[in-house]
Amino acid sequence: MTVDSGAAGNMVQILADLPDFLREQLIRKRLQEFAIFEESDKRETISIALNAASSIEQRKLAVLVRTWMDVLSEFDSSTIVLILRLYCEEISKDQTTIEKLNMDYLIRAFTTLDEIKKQKFIDCLKESMFSVPNRHKIIQIMPSAALEILEMK
Repeated sequence: MTVDSGAAGNMVQILADLPDFLREQLIRKRLQEFAIFEESDKRETISIALNAASSIEQRKLAVLVRTWMDVLSEFDSSTIVLILRLYCEEISKDQTTIEKLNMDYLIRAFTTLDEIKKQKFIDCLKESMFSVPNRHKIIQIMPSAALEILEMK
């Protein structure tokens, strides 16, 4: 499944530039496909996405991540926890992927979700964080604003 991170960045850039309704449909379809991937393909996809994220203009990335969170929160909790756990594990392997991002934009994007989706996402993120062996490492690299949202500070 190997994809060059430059190509992934271009794909993510194109996705970010789409109108909301198209972006939502594509993300929904990709998340449904992602759910049936083998775990190694899921990890590779997440790694590519994390590496590509830093090459995208931060405002566009925030729009894209907000749409991703919005669509992901429509899935059942066990699927969300699995996906978020894999993200936590990949981030803990290479913290630089997350350190390169402007987390303020991403946190603001999160705060625009409706309350029910926000709470579901928070609950699933907490469960996923506590299910990884190196959860303290994940908590340490999270910005204080994110920890406050998770009520972990």
